Amino acid sequence: MTDVPSVVDRLDDLVRLDTGELDRRIFSDQEIFDLEMKNIFGRAWLFLCHDTQIPKRGDFFEAPMGSDNVLVVRQRDGSIRAFLNTCSHRGNAVCRAEEGNVRNFMCTYHGWTFGLDGELVGVPGKSIFYKDKLDLSKHPLRKVAQLDTYRGFVFATFDETAPPLEEYLGATGRLGLDLIAERGDMVAVPGVQKFTVQTNWKFTVDNVFDYYHPQITHMSAFSVGLIPAPPDDFVEGGAKSDTGANLEVPFLPTDLHNFVVVGEYGHAISGPDQESLEVSAGPEPFAWRHKPEVEERLGRHGGRVAGHPHIFPTTWVTTNAQLSLRVPRSPDVTEIWWFSFRDRNASQEEQAASLDSQIHFFGPAGMLEQEDGENWAQSTLQTKGLQSREVPQLLKMGLGTSEVVKEDGLAFMDAPINEHAQLWTYHAWREWLRNPSWEELRERTIPRDRY
Repeated sequence: MTDVPSVVDRLDDLVRLDTGELDRRIFSDQEIFDLEMKNIFGRAWLFLCHDTQIPKRGDFFEAPMGSDNVLVVRQRDGSIRAFLNTCSHRGNAVCRAEEGNVRNFMCTYHGWTFGLDGELVGVPGKSIFYKDKLDLSKHPLRKVAQLDTYRGFVFATFDETAPPLEEYLGATGRLGLDLIAERGDMVAVPGVQKFTVQTNWKFTVDNVFDYYHPQITHMSAFSVGLIPAPPDDFVEGGAKSDTGANLEVPFLPTDLHNFVVVGEYGHAISGPDQESLEVSAGPEPFAWRHKPEVEERLGRHGGRVAGHPHIFPTTWVTTNAQLSLRVPRSPDVTEIWWFSFRDRNASQEEQAASLDSQIHFFGPAGMLEQEDGENWAQSTLQTKGLQSREVPQLLKMGLGTSEVVKEDGLAFMDAPINEHAQLWTYHAWREWLRNPSWEELRERTIPRDRY
């Protein structure tokens, strides 16, 4: 009998960086999804919440970590802990609410009760039924291996051997979070928007860097003024038929300055640079960026970054003070969470305008993500066809044309619209699935000199 190659054995065939081709099976295969849960989400530092969402003793927030859910809890001493939301007795969830404030957690099945620190503090009938032989100290809620914060953003990992959070984020990941934190005294807006899309999580990730699609996918957003209308030559310079007839398809200008940053472990940033964004949207929304202390913090090259920062595997920072989690639920189902932030020192009018913009662009009521979601769902569906899945996914734009500059801790490229960040993400994804040591993983995700 011929042995069937494992997923790990086939990784170089599934992701072909030299030709910019992906095997569509990576978006629908259950075995691959299970391996992602183990080797990526079981090891990586994952964003949980912002510390302003749990400001008081006893405040908690339930967050996803791969296929598990954890409770992030503010302790009596002000510290933060996180543990699995599953009772150490018979496995029931010890908390049914998504957030709130408690004195303890009591399982609704048998009444086992746990303190804010996850320790088992109460068992009904302990003396009668267990004859006082049950050692409560041996049955706490299971804690995450490591938890840490960066500028108020709370992360955790199940891997006790993972590098410290700041090392994991690196200059690229930290820069993404700085672009929220530096806006002012930032706090999370109460409530998290959550909705489900019938898509593989990786489609939602690589779309973060895709500036080739807006003029097509978001034509309706242009037409109603949600996105500033492009100039006439933008609209009329689009695709033509074989006979030269204008098909009235908008065209992105080739002189749009795009800035791409790639970092260790798979973090990436890609999109129009800050100068281009200020030309299209005006300078007023970005006044905060020109404060001397902000310019110093971001640095010469970091100050050029506008969109879109992404922390591997699934944390996206937008240009309007939002953070999105793409939560894999199955190979073809992804839950999307939106966290919005505001400057508590801004005027009520400014805060309201910011929130209005955030709601109308992204989330379940956001026009852009409704349009994106349709494409993601259809793209995922076509990966399941017996013949369709044999057609490779293409990421060839700008392949092999950009030189990488390494300065101030960043590895970056100046290029027209491209697919460098997408390919970088899939390169990292492939290396994570090999399950190397942390040292090997970092070495394998150090940017090359050309993409």
